[in-house]
Amino acid sequence: MSRNLLLNQAHEKLEKLSESKILEVIDFAEFLISKTEASTQNNMLLKMAASSQSFNFVNEDEVEYTLSDINKNL
Repeated sequence: MSRNLLLNQAHEKLEKLSESKILEVIDFAEFLISKTEASTQNNMLLKMAASSQSFNFVNEDEVEYTLSDINKNL
């Protein structure tokens, strides 16, 4: 179904609603928009963090204890 057809159907349905119900629909639409924007921003931040060098120190740390060290203490 095309976007224009969906918009026309939504418009036809909205015309049948009272003003207060239209305000509820607007509030819900704003919620969906903010949710989508937040998800997009989170995905962009995750991509930036993954491609940055900021967390390379985690992989560079030497192993302080080995499995044999643990077994000695058991």
